[in-house]
Amino acid sequence: MVAGFVAAGAVLYLIAGDELLRDHLEGASSTISVAGSTTVLPLAEACAREFHKGQRDAVVTVAGGGTDAGIEELAAGKIDIAMASRKVGEGEMEGLGASFEEHPIALDGVAIVVSRPIFEAGVDELSRHQVSAIYSGDVASWKDLGGPDLEIVAVSRSHGSGTGEIFSERVATPGVSIYLDSGADVERYVARSDRAIGYIGLNLAFDDELGVIAYEGVVPSAASVRDGSYPLARTLYMYTLGEADPEEVAFLEFVTGEGGRSIAEDLGFVPISA
Repeated sequence: MVAGFVAAGAVLYLIAGDELLRDHLEGASSTISVAGSTTVLPLAEACAREFHKGQRDAVVTVAGGGTDAGIEELAAGKIDIAMASRKVGEGEMEGLGASFEEHPIALDGVAIVVSRPIFEAGVDELSRHQVSAIYSGDVASWKDLGGPDLEIVAVSRSHGSGTGEIFSERVATPGVSIYLDSGADVERYVARSDRAIGYIGLNLAFDDELGVIAYEGVVPSAASVRDGSYPLARTLYMYTLGEADPEEVAFLEFVTGEGGRSIAEDLGFVPISA
Protein backbone atom coordinates (compact mmCIF):
# COMPACT_ATOMS: atom_id res chain seq x y z
CA MET A 1 0.00 0.00 0.00
CA VAL A 2 1.03 3.57 -0.60
CA ALA A 3 0.15 5.09 2.74
CA GLY A 4 -2.07 8.15 2.60
CA PHE A 5 -2.12 8.43 -1.19
CA VAL A 6 -5.42 8.96 -2.95
CA ALA A 7 -5.22 9.54 -6.70
CA ALA A 8 -6.64 12.80 -8.00
CA GLY A 9 -10.38 12.58 -8.50
CA ALA A 10 -10.62 9.16 -6.89
CA VAL A 11 -12.29 10.30 -3.67
CA LEU A 12 -15.11 11.90 -5.65
CA TYR A 13 -15.53 8.67 -7.62
CA LEU A 14 -15.69 6.65 -4.43
CA ILE A 15 -18.03 8.65 -2.25
CA ALA A 16 -20.31 10.72 -4.46
CA GLY A 17 -23.84 9.56 -3.70
CA ASP A 18 -22.67 6.12 -2.55
CA GLU A 19 -23.33 5.31 1.09
CA LEU A 20 -21.66 1.88 0.87
CA LEU A 21 -18.40 3.40 -0.32
CA ARG A 22 -18.52 6.17 2.27
CA ASP A 23 -18.72 3.42 4.88
CA HIS A 24 -15.69 1.74 3.31
CA LEU A 25 -13.68 4.95 3.50
CA GLU A 26 -14.47 5.18 7.18
CA GLY A 27 -13.87 1.55 8.10
CA ALA A 28 -11.32 0.02 5.73
CA SER A 29 -7.87 -0.77 7.05
CA SER A 30 -6.02 -0.11 3.80
CA THR A 31 -6.23 1.75 0.49
CA ILE A 32 -5.19 0.44 -2.94
CA SER A 33 -4.45 3.32 -5.32
CA VAL A 34 -4.89 2.60 -9.03
CA ALA A 35 -4.14 5.08 -11.84
CA GLY A 36 -3.13 5.29 -15.48
CA SER A 37 -4.78 4.33 -18.76
CA THR A 38 -8.06 6.06 -19.55
CA THR A 39 -8.94 3.04 -21.70
CA VAL A 40 -8.73 0.73 -18.69
CA LEU A 41 -10.30 3.33 -16.37
CA PRO A 42 -13.99 2.34 -16.77
CA LEU A 43 -13.16 -1.33 -16.25
CA ALA A 44 -11.12 -0.58 -13.13
CA GLU A 45 -13.83 1.69 -11.73
CA ALA A 46 -16.56 -0.90 -12.26
CA CYS A 47 -14.41 -3.68 -10.78
CA ALA A 48 -13.55 -1.53 -7.76
CA ARG A 49 -17.19 -0.84 -7.11
CA GLU A 50 -18.09 -4.54 -7.20
CA PHE A 51 -14.97 -5.53 -5.25
CA HIS A 52 -16.06 -3.25 -2.41
CA LYS A 53 -19.35 -5.09 -2.11
CA GLY A 54 -17.58 -8.37 -1.30
CA GLN A 55 -15.10 -7.21 1.33
CA ARG A 56 -14.53 -4.38 3.80
CA ASP A 57 -10.76 -4.54 4.37
CA ALA A 58 -9.55 -2.35 1.51
CA VAL A 59 -10.75 0.65 -0.47
CA VAL A 60 -9.68 0.87 -4.10
CA THR A 61 -9.26 4.40 -5.46
CA VAL A 62 -9.17 4.81 -9.24
CA ALA A 63 -8.00 7.70 -11.43
CA GLY A 64 -6.91 8.18 -15.04
CA GLY A 65 -4.02 10.29 -16.29
CA GLY A 66 -2.81 8.06 -19.12
CA THR A 67 -0.64 4.97 -19.39
CA ASP A 68 2.70 6.77 -19.21
CA ALA A 69 1.67 8.79 -16.16
CA GLY A 70 0.47 5.67 -14.36
CA ILE A 71 3.70 3.80 -15.08
CA GLU A 72 5.81 6.72 -13.89
CA GLU A 73 3.77 7.09 -10.69
CA LEU A 74 4.07 3.38 -10.00
CA ALA A 75 7.85 3.46 -10.49
CA ALA A 76 8.05 6.41 -8.10
CA GLY A 77 6.04 4.54 -5.47
CA LYS A 78 3.16 7.01 -5.61
CA ILE A 79 0.47 4.43 -6.48
CA ASP A 80 -0.02 0.71 -5.94
CA ILE A 81 -1.29 -0.42 -9.35
CA ALA A 82 -0.77 1.15 -12.78
CA MET A 83 -3.26 0.65 -15.60
CA ALA A 84 -1.75 0.33 -19.07
CA SER A 85 -3.24 -0.02 -22.54
CA ARG A 86 0.07 -1.32 -23.88
CA LYS A 87 2.82 -3.62 -22.69
CA VAL A 88 5.64 -2.15 -20.61
CA GLY A 89 8.97 -3.44 -21.92
CA GLU A 90 12.02 -4.48 -19.95
CA GLY A 91 14.01 -1.54 -21.34
CA GLU A 92 11.34 0.88 -20.17
CA MET A 93 11.43 -0.60 -16.67
CA GLU A 94 15.22 -0.32 -16.60
CA GLY A 95 14.97 3.31 -17.65
CA LEU A 96 12.61 3.94 -14.75
CA GLY A 97 14.81 2.00 -12.35
CA ALA A 98 11.93 -0.29 -11.45
CA SER A 99 10.79 -3.89 -11.78
CA PHE A 100 7.08 -4.39 -12.43
CA GLU A 101 4.94 -7.49 -12.16
CA GLU A 102 2.61 -7.77 -15.17
CA HIS A 103 -1.07 -8.70 -14.87
CA PRO A 104 -3.00 -9.06 -18.17
CA ILE A 105 -6.64 -8.18 -17.49
CA ALA A 106 -8.50 -8.08 -20.83
CA LEU A 107 -8.17 -7.93 -24.61
CA ASP A 108 -9.08 -4.92 -26.70
CA GLY A 109 -8.66 -3.47 -30.17
CA VAL A 110 -7.80 0.02 -31.38
CA ALA A 111 -10.72 0.83 -33.68
CA ILE A 112 -10.43 3.35 -36.52
CA VAL A 113 -13.63 5.40 -36.55
CA VAL A 114 -15.03 8.13 -38.79
CA SER A 115 -17.93 10.55 -38.56
CA ARG A 116 -21.20 8.91 -39.53
CA PRO A 117 -21.74 11.01 -42.70
CA ILE A 118 -18.34 9.90 -44.04
CA PHE A 119 -19.13 6.25 -43.34
CA GLU A 120 -22.56 6.51 -44.96
CA ALA A 121 -20.99 8.16 -48.00
CA GLY A 122 -19.05 4.97 -48.63
CA VAL A 123 -15.81 5.21 -46.65
CA ASP A 124 -16.13 2.01 -44.64
CA GLU A 125 -12.74 0.37 -45.23
CA LEU A 126 -9.19 1.73 -45.13
CA SER A 127 -5.76 0.17 -45.50
CA ARG A 128 -2.77 0.92 -43.32
CA HIS A 129 -1.28 2.92 -46.18
CA GLN A 130 -4.42 5.06 -46.47
CA VAL A 131 -4.68 5.73 -42.72
CA SER A 132 -0.98 6.57 -42.61
CA ALA A 133 -1.44 8.98 -45.53
CA ILE A 134 -4.30 10.70 -43.70
CA TYR A 135 -2.31 11.16 -40.49
CA SER A 136 0.81 12.32 -42.31
CA GLY A 137 -1.21 14.90 -44.25
CA ASP A 138 -0.53 13.31 -47.64
CA VAL A 139 -4.28 12.79 -48.14
CA ALA A 140 -6.34 15.81 -47.11
CA SER A 141 -9.79 15.22 -48.67
CA TRP A 142 -12.29 12.41 -48.25
CA LYS A 143 -12.88 12.68 -51.99
CA ASP A 144 -9.49 11.01 -52.55
CA LEU A 145 -10.74 7.98 -50.62
CA GLY A 146 -14.11 7.60 -52.34
CA GLY A 147 -16.00 9.91 -50.01
CA PRO A 148 -17.45 13.43 -50.22
CA ASP A 149 -15.47 16.51 -51.17
CA LEU A 150 -14.72 17.49 -47.57
CA GLU A 151 -11.48 18.22 -45.78
CA ILE A 152 -10.35 15.40 -43.50
CA VAL A 153 -10.07 16.29 -39.81
CA ALA A 154 -7.72 13.76 -38.20
CA VAL A 155 -7.83 13.44 -34.42
CA SER A 156 -5.13 11.82 -32.31
CA ARG A 157 -4.43 11.04 -28.67
CA SER A 158 -2.23 13.25 -26.52
CA HIS A 159 1.34 12.37 -25.55
CA GLY A 160 1.49 9.69 -22.86
CA SER A 161 -1.45 7.69 -24.21
CA GLY A 162 -0.87 3.96 -24.53
CA THR A 163 -3.48 3.84 -27.29
CA GLY A 164 -1.59 6.59 -29.10
CA GLU A 165 1.65 4.65 -28.79
CA ILE A 166 0.03 1.52 -30.24
CA PHE A 167 -1.24 3.60 -33.17
CA SER A 168 2.17 5.18 -33.74
CA GLU A 169 3.96 1.83 -33.66
CA ARG A 170 1.57 -0.12 -35.88
CA VAL A 171 0.00 2.50 -38.16
CA ALA A 172 1.60 5.94 -38.33
CA THR A 173 3.11 8.69 -36.23
CA PRO A 174 0.45 11.40 -36.26
CA GLY A 175 1.27 14.85 -37.58
CA VAL A 176 -2.09 16.43 -36.80
CA SER A 177 -3.21 19.55 -34.96
CA ILE A 178 -5.93 18.00 -32.79
CA TYR A 179 -4.77 15.94 -29.82
CA LEU A 180 -7.25 14.83 -27.15
CA ASP A 181 -6.64 13.41 -23.70
CA SER A 182 -8.91 10.37 -23.68
CA GLY A 183 -10.68 7.92 -25.94
CA ALA A 184 -14.00 9.29 -24.75
CA ASP A 185 -12.93 12.76 -25.93
CA VAL A 186 -12.01 11.35 -29.35
CA GLU A 187 -15.33 9.50 -29.54
CA ARG A 188 -17.30 12.67 -28.82
CA TYR A 189 -15.29 14.79 -31.26
CA VAL A 190 -15.65 12.36 -34.17
CA ALA A 191 -19.34 11.76 -33.43
CA ARG A 192 -20.11 15.49 -33.46
CA SER A 193 -18.16 16.19 -36.64
CA ASP A 194 -19.21 15.55 -40.23
CA ARG A 195 -15.69 14.86 -41.51
CA ALA A 196 -13.41 13.50 -38.76
CA ILE A 197 -11.37 10.34 -38.24
CA GLY A 198 -9.92 9.06 -34.98
CA TYR A 199 -8.93 5.92 -33.11
CA ILE A 200 -10.40 4.61 -29.87
CA GLY A 201 -10.73 1.45 -27.80
CA LEU A 202 -13.19 -1.18 -28.96
CA ASN A 203 -15.42 -0.56 -25.95
CA LEU A 204 -16.15 2.97 -27.21
CA ALA A 205 -16.45 2.23 -30.92
CA PHE A 206 -19.99 1.03 -31.39
CA ASP A 207 -21.74 4.36 -31.04
CA ASP A 208 -24.55 4.91 -33.57
CA GLU A 209 -23.04 8.29 -34.41
CA LEU A 210 -19.72 6.73 -35.47
CA GLY A 211 -18.69 4.60 -38.42
CA VAL A 212 -16.35 1.73 -37.54
CA ILE A 213 -13.81 1.16 -40.29
CA ALA A 214 -12.69 -2.23 -41.56
CA TYR A 215 -8.92 -1.82 -41.19
CA GLU A 216 -6.78 -3.91 -43.55
CA GLY A 217 -9.99 -5.73 -44.49
CA VAL A 218 -10.93 -6.73 -40.93
CA VAL A 219 -13.73 -5.19 -38.88
CA PRO A 220 -12.80 -4.85 -35.20
CA SER A 221 -14.99 -7.07 -33.03
CA ALA A 222 -14.75 -9.32 -30.01
CA ALA A 223 -14.22 -12.28 -32.34
CA SER A 224 -11.49 -10.67 -34.47
CA VAL A 225 -9.71 -9.39 -31.36
CA ARG A 226 -9.93 -12.76 -29.64
CA ASP A 227 -8.58 -14.73 -32.60
CA GLY A 228 -5.91 -12.13 -33.38
CA SER A 229 -7.05 -11.48 -36.95
CA TYR A 230 -7.64 -7.78 -36.27
CA PRO A 231 -4.26 -6.07 -36.82
CA LEU A 232 -4.73 -3.57 -33.97
CA ALA A 233 -5.73 -6.10 -31.30
CA ARG A 234 -3.94 -5.62 -28.00
CA THR A 235 -3.83 -6.73 -24.38
CA LEU A 236 -4.71 -4.43 -21.47
CA TYR A 237 -2.69 -4.65 -18.27
CA MET A 238 -2.35 -3.76 -14.66
CA TYR A 239 1.15 -3.54 -13.17
CA THR A 240 2.43 -3.68 -9.61
CA LEU A 241 5.82 -2.60 -8.34
CA GLY A 242 7.38 -6.00 -7.75
CA GLU A 243 5.27 -8.72 -6.16
CA ALA A 244 1.77 -7.60 -5.22
CA ASP A 245 0.84 -7.58 -1.55
CA PRO A 246 -2.16 -9.63 -0.31
CA GLU A 247 -4.71 -6.81 -0.64
CA GLU A 248 -3.54 -6.01 -4.17
CA VAL A 249 -3.62 -9.71 -5.05
CA ALA A 250 -7.24 -9.91 -3.85
CA PHE A 251 -8.27 -7.01 -6.11
CA LEU A 252 -6.29 -8.32 -9.11
CA GLU A 253 -7.83 -11.77 -8.67
CA PHE A 254 -11.27 -10.17 -8.73
CA VAL A 255 -10.45 -8.23 -11.91
CA THR A 256 -9.15 -11.34 -13.70
CA GLY A 257 -11.69 -13.71 -12.18
CA GLU A 258 -15.26 -14.53 -13.15
CA GLY A 259 -16.67 -11.28 -11.78
CA GLY A 260 -14.12 -9.09 -13.54
CA ARG A 261 -14.43 -11.00 -16.81
CA SER A 262 -18.20 -10.51 -16.75
CA ILE A 263 -17.77 -6.77 -16.14
CA ALA A 264 -15.21 -6.54 -18.95
CA GLU A 265 -17.60 -8.18 -21.39
CA ASP A 266 -20.51 -5.96 -20.31
CA LEU A 267 -18.37 -2.87 -20.94
CA GLY A 268 -17.32 -3.96 -24.43
CA PHE A 269 -13.88 -5.36 -23.66
CA VAL A 270 -12.88 -8.93 -24.54
CA PRO A 271 -12.34 -11.12 -21.46
CA ILE A 272 -9.21 -13.23 -21.25
CA SER A 273 -10.15 -16.91 -21.00
CA ALA A 274 -9.72 -18.47 -17.57
